[in-house]
Amino acid sequence: MKRFNCKQLVRALGVALISSASLYGISTTPAHASFFPQKVDQACMAEQAGFDLNCTANDVRVSEVIVDDSGGTVECVLGQEFEFTADVIITTTANERYDYSVYLPEGNWSAQDSDPNNECSILLGRHTDGPGVDLEEGQDVCADISKARGFDATHVYEDETITMFCRDDDNSGKAEFNYCMAWHNKDGADCSEADPAAPGTPSKCRCDTFDIDVFIKPDPVAIEKELLSSNTHTEPGGEYTFKVSFTNTNANASIYIQSLEDLVDEGANGSYETTLDLWGATGPAGAADGVYLTDSNCEQPADGGKIAPSGSYSCQFTVEIVDSNLPDDQSPEFYNDVIRVLLWDEKDDPVTDDQCPATISDSDGQDCSDVEQVNVTNLPPSITVSKTANPDQVPESGADVTYTVVITNTSDDWDSPVTLTYLNDDMFGNLDGNGSCALGVEITNTLAYECSFTEFIDESSDNSAEGMPASHTNVVTAKAVDNENDEAQHANDATVVINDIPSDIYLVKTANPNEVLETGDDPAAFRDVDYTFEFGVDPAGVDYVEFMSLMDTKFGNITGECLVDRFNDGIDGNNGDMEHPDTDAEGFDPVNPALALNGFILDPGQSASCTITKGIQGTPSTPHTNIATIAGTDEDGQPVEAMDSETVNFTPADASASMRFATSSLIVIEVNNGGIRNAELTALSIWNGIDPLTKLSVFSAPVETGELTLRNNGGSHLGTDYLPCMTDAALGYSGSGTEKYTCAFTIEWEPDLENAASINRLKAIEAVLTDSAGTTDEAQVSIQVITLQ
Repeated sequence: MKRFNCKQLVRALGVALISSASLYGISTTPAHASFFPQKVDQACMAEQAGFDLNCTANDVRVSEVIVDDSGGTVECVLGQEFEFTADVIITTTANERYDYSVYLPEGNWSAQDSDPNNECSILLGRHTDGPGVDLEEGQDVCADISKARGFDATHVYEDETITMFCRDDDNSGKAEFNYCMAWHNKDGADCSEADPAAPGTPSKCRCDTFDIDVFIKPDPVAIEKELLSSNTHTEPGGEYTFKVSFTNTNANASIYIQSLEDLVDEGANGSYETTLDLWGATGPAGAADGVYLTDSNCEQPADGGKIAPSGSYSCQFTVEIVDSNLPDDQSPEFYNDVIRVLLWDEKDDPVTDDQCPATISDSDGQDCSDVEQVNVTNLPPSITVSKTANPDQVPESGADVTYTVVITNTSDDWDSPVTLTYLNDDMFGNLDGNGSCALGVEITNTLAYECSFTEFIDESSDNSAEGMPASHTNVVTAKAVDNENDEAQHANDATVVINDIPSDIYLVKTANPNEVLETGDDPAAFRDVDYTFEFGVDPAGVDYVEFMSLMDTKFGNITGECLVDRFNDGIDGNNGDMEHPDTDAEGFDPVNPALALNGFILDPGQSASCTITKGIQGTPSTPHTNIATIAGTDEDGQPVEAMDSETVNFTPADASASMRFATSSLIVIEVNNGGIRNAELTALSIWNGIDPLTKLSVFSAPVETGELTLRNNGGSHLGTDYLPCMTDAALGYSGSGTEKYTCAFTIEWEPDLENAASINRLKAIEAVLTDSAGTTDEAQVSIQVITLQ
């Protein structure tokens, strides 16, 4: 809190007689003196006076400040208050001045400036502890001064501890003692430790500035660190290039760089494990994890590292981080990188702002850059899995197969070894402990891990796609982790071909009887034969067979007729051990419960049969031979068939001769016109010659009666062909050359062969001509047919 006096207190003057001895005494100033304890944060002199000042008097002044540097150079930082020990010498040019007070500004102002915001500290002498004297005979405790005889015009305050604001307005490099002196010109004015003297008039004060032996400590520098390269590399790290620079911002003071180091905090946890001397030797990175200085153009400047006022320093360096063991959560490994500089001033005192992280051990003069953070990111490990099967083919009946699994660590060195944590087969499950396979094995990138296990593979192991050849494929998946617990995974398969064992079936066809009486030339004659078809599956096979058809070269498709009634040499009409997928299949007879062939199933070693009765024809010279073919598919869907033939011989029948016959007559007629007129054939008939009602017209043929059939179809007789007889056939007059007409018709005499019997027939054949005058004339011949059976 700033304190100031509002007004001057003036005591009443008293008249006193002062002896000359007292006035002109010859006493000397004591050797030791002291101020009252320095008052800080007080009102400055103008505020204490209560009016503006111009301070032109020179009555009392601070003539010298002798700084105690016995403990080393005294320094201060511009703009900051500092404390020092010194002898303060105060001198007067006046006979008597009272209550002198020294005002020290606590900022960049003068104590005589009139500004209520300004504050000052105050040095106030006291006469009870010399060298100040009491010229006011105990009216106050403040020191007075006089140059009159008997007094010492110079007061020395020894070993005073002073707090002062550090300033160097003239840029001399030394601190300035900037003060204002106030005093009372007359005695009786009030003065105390709490109420120092203030000027009585605007000019009755003294303000001055002079250098003292306090060295202005150079301003600290701002260390700049810049990352010139990428801030990240993948495992196991890489090179990071930095630039470090700073500028001496002091206009009058040199600074001296004593060391330049790069401090590296692995893991960014504040530990700063690695310190690199950037002026030291460089070299290639080693194989072990660490931080290596691989390149640097940094060096200490000449003259002990001198950086002249307003000068600058910069250099560039490269570090390589080798880190093969990153965090186990696969996050990046972070590195905090800080430049630490040790700076001294020309007095060999540290210049520091100490901006270093708190975890960095303190060194005099150290200053640090901001933290630059780089990182190394994790690379996942990698593995490959190969899997082989031996043998890689098995019969469908099955065989042991040994699988060999080889796991190779394909990672680089930083992920070698990896640890096998998972080994699983999609068909056989966890392989840990199966055969020679085990988990927890460490696999380097120079030596693969190999193990094997054995499994039985047969047709039941087939997992091939529909329609594809039978095979068994299984996939092995391996997982391994590196030193960051990062996982690699790979899988591979092996396929074992399951070879089909061809199914073999047989068919035995037998005939009972195998010899029958011939049927000769009679197409309606047949001889019944029972054919038995015995069929089975070779016991050397492995697949069941489903039978589907039975074909015969003579009888065609007889599948539906083959009702299986015998199984494994035993009759089984109630299914028994016989298998059938559907009792409603073709040929199943619920009354006689045999099983239809289509869909009938037999296992290897089983057999069955069916019997079919067929009628056959033949002669001794043409025995009846037929070939039967039975077909089906095995369990693998492969077609199978078998054939067998059987021959039935015919025994000859005794010869037997007989004869029957039937007859017919070809009637060839020639009609001759003997008249002088043209004529036409108007009637041609056959009759018994007695009853005209029996006449049958040839022109109306065919005509059938119980004894004959009349057909008018012409014919051939002795090599001459004759046309059928035509009604109204024209005949010319006699001698015209056209008077003759020939034609032919047939009479078929009953009975026929089927009803053969002797006959005796007499018939008349009559032709009627009608001439152009309408006159008719008949011509008649008789025929008689007699046969004996």
